[in-house]
Amino acid sequence: MAVDHLNDIERALIDNLRLGQYNTISAPDTLATGNAWTDTDVTVYGQFPTTVETKYPCIITEMAGNGIETQFMGQRLTSGSSNAIGELYGVAFNIYISVDSKAVMNIGGEYYKERRLLNYLMLNCANVLMDVDFPESKAVVERHFSGFRDMAYNPDLETWNAISSMVIVFKNSR
Repeated sequence: MAVDHLNDIERALIDNLRLGQYNTISAPDTLATGNAWTDTDVTVYGQFPTTVETKYPCIITEMAGNGIETQFMGQRLTSGSSNAIGELYGVAFNIYISVDSKAVMNIGGEYYKERRLLNYLMLNCANVLMDVDFPESKAVVERHFSGFRDMAYNPDLETWNAISSMVIVFKNSR
């Protein structure tokens, strides 16, 4: 049966962004989960929504490219108890954050809006992206997050925006 790594990885990325969860440490040095937002605070889209459908603040994921990163020597790799043919395969995403002039979030009793809300979402979106738990069957071996860039205000739409990129590399055996 054919594998569906690209769609499964994209789905895990979107689902984790919707939950807004990331790993943190709680006393005494045990792994815990923090929440930056819930799916009612931030709308996450798997593609660009139409202008009238857009609900702010929002995160938009866009698959920007994919392809072979490295082909294994001789194309043979060990996959469990059998040999397979495969390579390291990469998938790239652009992640956009957009906040309009009406968007407000209550964070620790304080109301964040506009550029302050954008800053909060950039940092916490990065936390979520770096902690996505991909299904073990996807054999994700690396993730490269470029950080947010092109932070800007659009006066026509009255939105604050930022963009980042992320590459996820996984073993593709066939």
